[in-house]
Amino acid sequence: MVLGKLRTLGVPQDAEGTAAKRYDDGSPQTFPQFLDDIRRNYGDKVVFQQKVRREWQRLSARDLHARTYELAAGLVALGLKQGDRVAMVFENGLDWVCSYYAIVVAGGVAVPMYYELQTAELSGMIERSEATMAIASAKVLGRIGQAALAPLDIIFTVGSDAAAQTTSPPELEARQVIPIEELASRATDESRRTVAATVVAPDDLASIVFTSGTTGGMKGVMLTHKNFMSNLRSVRTSIAFSERDRIMMVLPMHHVFPFTVAMGVGPAVGGEVTLENDLRRIRDRMAEVKPTVFIGVPALFELMYRNIVHSIEAQGRKETFDKGLRIADATKQRTGINIGRIVFRELHKRLGGSLRFMVNGGAALNPQVAMNFARLGVLIIQGWGLTESAPVLTAQRWNPRKFYMSNYYEEHFGTVGPAVEGVEVGLIDVPEKELYVHLHGEGELVARGDNITPGYWRGEDATKAAKVDEWLRTGDVGRIDDEGNVWITGRSKYVIVLDSGEKVHPDELESKLQRSPLVEDVVVIARKQRGKTSPWAVIYPNRDAVLARLGVDDASEEDVRRAIGAEIARNEDDVASYKRITDFMLTDVPLPKTALRKVARGQIADSYAFDVARWQRSWADLLAAAAAPDDVEEAATA
Repeated sequence: MVLGKLRTLGVPQDAEGTAAKRYDDGSPQTFPQFLDDIRRNYGDKVVFQQKVRREWQRLSARDLHARTYELAAGLVALGLKQGDRVAMVFENGLDWVCSYYAIVVAGGVAVPMYYELQTAELSGMIERSEATMAIASAKVLGRIGQAALAPLDIIFTVGSDAAAQTTSPPELEARQVIPIEELASRATDESRRTVAATVVAPDDLASIVFTSGTTGGMKGVMLTHKNFMSNLRSVRTSIAFSERDRIMMVLPMHHVFPFTVAMGVGPAVGGEVTLENDLRRIRDRMAEVKPTVFIGVPALFELMYRNIVHSIEAQGRKETFDKGLRIADATKQRTGINIGRIVFRELHKRLGGSLRFMVNGGAALNPQVAMNFARLGVLIIQGWGLTESAPVLTAQRWNPRKFYMSNYYEEHFGTVGPAVEGVEVGLIDVPEKELYVHLHGEGELVARGDNITPGYWRGEDATKAAKVDEWLRTGDVGRIDDEGNVWITGRSKYVIVLDSGEKVHPDELESKLQRSPLVEDVVVIARKQRGKTSPWAVIYPNRDAVLARLGVDDASEEDVRRAIGAEIARNEDDVASYKRITDFMLTDVPLPKTALRKVARGQIADSYAFDVARWQRSWADLLAAAAAPDDVEEAATA
């Protein structure tokens, strides 16, 4: 690999670390140091809260520290040793927060997993991590599987009725099952002394996070205390979070992006983090909490805006809404001033009235979605990173003057911003895809810094493949402009190389098609047609939009194909001829997704069928699943 041009922001950190060492500015390099700082700096200020059965449960910085250390002492008393892995498979909540901190303070390694995974996935992760303990909710325990439960010495159950529900399955009879509420009571004076004497070094593992991305091939990303603390330091010095911030967290924290914001940045600055799992309650939470920052992923932001518009139409207020957009657009065009917050002040009140900005992560945000919210006076900051980088590598900066008084952000929708401080980002050639930085100005993005993973758990070959010297290969193809902004154009492994040598980035074509209301899900793949490689699309159509476009209440497969074909052609007017989609397949069921709602490319089939009746049924199921968010977003309409 040839290292191309670099754009650097911040200073690379010394890779060496000791247990007592902090960064030069005094910031922590381990979670114990982090928790000590929070207690000292913020004392009785609430840093985490959650509403359970109409009652608020809150943890101050002091409470968080005390509860964490008692739970850690309980774990040690029950046999946890430094380096032992503990699986975590349950929903967000104060128990999740304190359990994670307790595991790493005791010197253990947390293995967070998505609670909606199926038996084979959960079993595989538990077995591969060689966990000796697990913390799980009752409904998850029923899916873990006997093979995965066998090596576990202790299982902690979450939920007031969890113990009663989980003692009956035969595979649990030989296991020690303890409600999480009892864990602290198992602490002893000896175990407390052991925890107090435990030396946690910056390079000790804190987490193993299993990720298959969108391509399959489960890998356990090892992340150290220093990885997390370095990224926390980078984010808080690059984006203006403060003690006055109230952060609303609805994303599952087994993912490193929401984890870093909620478990790192929020409490580090003394902010207040509100945890919520039920989308039906977000309306009430936003009214109560009045968040200043909201964290989301593309699928959530797209759904939010779609439901805002749908609800306005249902209320018969679409004409008023459109008039407001025209006024905001005209003012912006003539003066550069964004008056969306004034024109749509009722909408902002429904969002709590204090929202400064929203943050998108997990996947690339469609620039049109960012533009839609900007017109309403709400900025979505786009960041980029990987689990392997703990996770943030780049991020747009929040500048109120630029947002409200200029076209800066509108001109930069599509970029993921410059590198965060302390991280370096560069480009390398990808010869197998015939991408050369000096010829094309783009290549595969690589990164280095204290936030980069030491490698994959029990995966030496995968670790070697992911590194070029000290640089992490991200797998993303992009370019870096003169301001240092990173523009991602695709994934290196998915770049379609045509027989002519020309290259097609699937992401570019997908982004265009995703703007169409007729397209619900889309993935662009390479297919051989008459012996030649060409780009094809697999599309799950939006039933309501297709029928509306056709002006009918029902449609045949031929009708749907005709509508989608015309839409593809319309969206490719400004696309070079060699990039254009040569054919497409319709699917009557949604495409497979990852937990962050990205299309799982590794699970795309070779062919798809399209039956209109099955499509109608699958769409009805999709709408039913979205009913809760729709109800939530109705409250966010003007």
